[in-house]
Amino acid sequence: MKKYSILITLFLSLTGFSQNYTGTLDTISKKGLHTILLTSKIRSATKENFNSLRIKDSQKNEVPYVLIHPRDKAFLNFVPKKITKKAIKDSVTSIIIENKTGKVCDYIALKIANTAITKRYTIYGSDDKKNWFGLVANKRISGLKSSNHTSVEKLISFPLNTYRFLRINFDDRYSLPINILEVGNYESQFFTQNPIEINHFEKNVTQIKNRKVTQLKFTGNNTHKIDAISFDIKTEFFQRNAKILVERTRKVKKRIETYNQVIANFQLSSKNKNTFAFNNLNEKEFIVEIDNQDNPALEIESVQLFQKPIYLVSNLKEKESYNLVIDSTYKKPSYDLGNFISDKTKTISKVEITNFSKVEKKQIFKEKSFWETNLFMWICILFGGIIVVYFTQGLLKDINKREEN
Repeated sequence: MKKYSILITLFLSLTGFSQNYTGTLDTISKKGLHTILLTSKIRSATKENFNSLRIKDSQKNEVPYVLIHPRDKAFLNFVPKKITKKAIKDSVTSIIIENKTGKVCDYIALKIANTAITKRYTIYGSDDKKNWFGLVANKRISGLKSSNHTSVEKLISFPLNTYRFLRINFDDRYSLPINILEVGNYESQFFTQNPIEINHFEKNVTQIKNRKVTQLKFTGNNTHKIDAISFDIKTEFFQRNAKILVERTRKVKKRIETYNQVIANFQLSSKNKNTFAFNNLNEKEFIVEIDNQDNPALEIESVQLFQKPIYLVSNLKEKESYNLVIDSTYKKPSYDLGNFISDKTKTISKVEITNFSKVEKKQIFKEKSFWETNLFMWICILFGGIIVVYFTQGLLKDINKREEN
C-alpha cells in the first residue's frame, strides 16, 4: 500500500504541473474582429498544442476566438488560375498554369470531373516556358469519385517556389485521360498565407572528410515546427543527396543508447530552386547531412527555415486591455464565434502580441498555525518519549516480579 500511495502522489504532482506564458495584445483602436498572428515563439511555447491558448480581458474573462490554419477552406476564397496550355500527347495529359503574381506557392487546387481512375503525375516549374525543372515526380492522385457532385477537388502539394509557370504531367500509359475542369488557389481577404521565416536556430557547419559529407547542425533553445527549408547555394553545377537527422534514444537490453534517425530525404540540384517542404520536423536540434561523394563541399550562402502561419481571430472591444495566456493544463475551448466568420467576412483588423514571456511562479508563504510549528512537533516527540519510557518501566517491573516468583 505504501508503494501504491507513493505512485499516486507522484502521478498527481505530475498532472498538476503546468507551463504558463503570457503576452499583451496591442491597444485596440477600433471595436470589431481582429487577426492575431501566432509567432514562432508563441507556437514553440504551446508545443503546437493550441488547446492551451486563451485570450482574457482586464477582468480575467475568456474572450472567444477562432483558430485559423492557412488551408482552412471555410476562411478562404477560391481564385481560379488560367490554364495556358492543355494537351494530350504520347500517353501524357499535360497542363501549364501561369503564376502571374509571382507569389510563393506550395500547392495547387484541381477540380476534376468524376472518375474512378487513379493517376500518377509529375510537376515541373519554369520562368520562361522553355527550361523546365522538377518539383515532384511520380506522385499518385486517387479518390476522384464523388457520390454528391459531378466533380471532386484535390490539393496537390510541392516544394515552395516562385516559378512563373507550372506544368503538371499526368501519366496516361495505363489508364484513360482525366478531365481537369479548373485549377486555382485559395486566398484570404484578411490574412497572409506566405510562410514566416524562423530565426531561432544557430547553424554550425562541419566537414566530415572520412565520410565525404557536410553536416549543417541547427540548434535552438526550444522546439519549433518547420514546414520548409530553403538553400541558397553558389556552386554552379551540383546534384547531391541530402537527409535530415534527429537524435533519438532507444533501449538496448538494459541500457539506453542514442542514435540518429533519418526523418526526410531530398536532393539538392543546381537545376532547381532548392526549397523543400516537410510535415514531421518539429525539433529543438537537427542535422542536415549532404553527401558530397568525391566532389568539393557546396558553397552554401545561406539556409532559411520557414513555417506556415497560424492565426487567431477574435472580436475585441475598443480600448480594452487583453492578454494572451498559455496554460498547458487547459483543455480545448468551444466558442460560437467560428459559426460567424468565413471568406465573406471583410472588415478585420490586425493586432500584435508584445511582451510575451514565461510566467515565473512565486512561492506563496502563509502564517503557520500552532499545529504546524516546530514547537508542536517537539512537544509531540517529548510526549511520545514519556509514554515509551512509562510503558518500558511497567514492562520491566512485570518481568522482575515474574523472576522473583
